[in-house]
Amino acid sequence: MRSEYADYLSASTMAGSRKASSYLRALDLLGEMIRIAPCGFADCQNIWNQNSIERLEVFHAFVSEQQRLGGKSVWNLTKIAPSYLMNGFTSAALRDYQRFLAEFRYRDSLMKAFESHSGDEESLVKKFDIPFEYPRCLIDGLTEKEGKDVIRAVKTRSNQKAFQLIVMKNFRGMCCITNLEVPEASRASHIIPWSERMDTRMDPRNGLYLAATYDAVFDRSLLSLDEDYRIILSRDLKDRYTSSSYSAYFGSKEGMKISLPVAYLPKQEYLEHHRDRGRF
Repeated sequence: MRSEYADYLSASTMAGSRKASSYLRALDLLGEMIRIAPCGFADCQNIWNQNSIERLEVFHAFVSEQQRLGGKSVWNLTKIAPSYLMNGFTSAALRDYQRFLAEFRYRDSLMKAFESHSGDEESLVKKFDIPFEYPRCLIDGLTEKEGKDVIRAVKTRSNQKAFQLIVMKNFRGMCCITNLEVPEASRASHIIPWSERMDTRMDPRNGLYLAATYDAVFDRSLLSLDEDYRIILSRDLKDRYTSSSYSAYFGSKEGMKISLPVAYLPKQEYLEHHRDRGRF
């Protein structure tokens, strides 16, 4: 779970920030503190194996209390630099890890719904209608409106991440145009944008797995697919670019059939909608 949390931190932290490394270090140090002085939390020593948000909330209260005690804390240990505990890094990191677990738990339920599905394609989307239960302890102190905004944002982020993973798996982790397997430089592109329709947001048939360059032009309706899943280019793209690089990246791809997904073909209704947004 440590690597998953590290990815979560990288995605949610501004470039150049030391938050990711500080939080990971703080949680690792908590394990060391428990090893030396368990204080009833031996089950939290390997924090990465503790997936109960409720148990971590009890632990968080104890960590916060030790922070307030300062030099009198049972974890004021000579072998461990006190700054992580006293300056609040451990309590902040633990709270952030709880948020991550809430998102991970919900996203995992979406992925299990996808991976276990054996019915028709139309019924899959209904299986994604899973209640999102966000722990009360993570929004305590917020107004009702603020709490609802937090929950909505977390659910949206989790859905988008799940969609990314679903589309990636459907296309075997390869860009359907280049066949490159570089997840760091690839995107799950919505055929019908997320903001336009709620019923297509999580539909695997509404996604293409594309390298970043092709994702950008597809998103702007400069490139699309015809009824046979062959690449077509918009007149706007053809009119504006005539360089050799244009030919290499786009001109040479025109008419090429994409690598088709494992199971859920892009829906023709969605592709028609996408073509209507551009000049094809």
